[in-house]
Amino acid sequence: MSQQPLENRLAGLKEESLPELPEAVHTRMEDTYRMIIERDEVSLEETPEHQENVRRKRMPRWLTRLMISAASVAAGLVIIVSLGFISPAMAETLKQLPFMESVFRLVGDAGLQKANEAGLTTNVQQSVTQDGTTISVSEQMYDGSRLSLVLTRAQAANGQKTEAWWDLINRRDQPPGGINNIEFVVNGKTVNTGYGLASGGAGAPDSIIVTALDGANLQIPEQFDLTLLVLIDGMDQPFRFEFPVSKNTLGDLVLVPGEVKVHDHIHLRYTRLELSQTSTRLLTEIKGDPGGDTKAIEEAIPDKYKQDGLFTIWFELRDEQGQEAVMLGGSGTGDGDTLSSSSVFEPFEKRPESIIIKPYVWKDRHKLYIPELEVTVPVK
Repeated sequence: MSQQPLENRLAGLKEESLPELPEAVHTRMEDTYRMIIERDEVSLEETPEHQENVRRKRMPRWLTRLMISAASVAAGLVIIVSLGFISPAMAETLKQLPFMESVFRLVGDAGLQKANEAGLTTNVQQSVTQDGTTISVSEQMYDGSRLSLVLTRAQAANGQKTEAWWDLINRRDQPPGGINNIEFVVNGKTVNTGYGLASGGAGAPDSIIVTALDGANLQIPEQFDLTLLVLIDGMDQPFRFEFPVSKNTLGDLVLVPGEVKVHDHIHLRYTRLELSQTSTRLLTEIKGDPGGDTKAIEEAIPDKYKQDGLFTIWFELRDEQGQEAVMLGGSGTGDGDTLSSSSVFEPFEKRPESIIIKPYVWKDRHKLYIPELEVTVPVK
């Protein structure tokens, strides 16, 4: 099923509307509350005909989403699970790759570093080679709130210095070799999920950290078989990886505040707050006035909460000492009369006694807080 390119539908959104977000935050929430008439292909649950699933990939905006059919995946791939099957030159290149240590430990967020130190990450070390390019999955972490994994690119030596993969991906005039799309298939079913990308840093310029499966309404089991399809610009076939994934985490705590705040036609319900040593995730729902659908919700919300005519709500999490959790990403869906969102943050340095949730919107390049929707959640 083809889709209109995302940049054509969202041409009104300016990147400068999110000026203070750090580079490593690759979030899909700008698109959360856009009334886009879009039907997605297949999700883990059967998607109702009226559901509008919105996702954003924090990649150069000129890239478009491409669905890969199962038939096209089968041809032309060579799966390499050992350096012994690679040419001596390529084997030497792969020996220098950072997954021989840990990209999570080197440049991952606080949660990934803790997960690596606690032995909660899994070494995959699976590689696929096409047309002289090898893409490898080296390590992954799934804590029930998000899946993070490391992708690394290696190219056959030809005497020329190649551009760092992260730099290539983020070039506006991107030549062949960058990531066009990534598909996630859980137990044989394509998952309707966005994903974020973060740099491997100076020590791993050809590695990226991919984060996904953090959507608001995804029903992901604690153990599953993952098929990862990575489409690279300039190549007809995706790089296909298959490996098992199991939930690993420390110190799970799930809070269900259930509190509803109402202000300026926004009915905001805090449905779930998940705390662990590796991630913090907030789930929310927004409804409008009784009887209104998602379109009516946006139309009723005052323009002072909109940027370029669009309403997108964000959240800050602070502990009782004012320490702010670092946001990693988020996603959302519009279904019937409800806008659901998921926001993922790094874990707090230590478990707080309470968490203050501060909703805000971006307005004229500044945060506009909505104190009437703020709540404080005690941590028991």
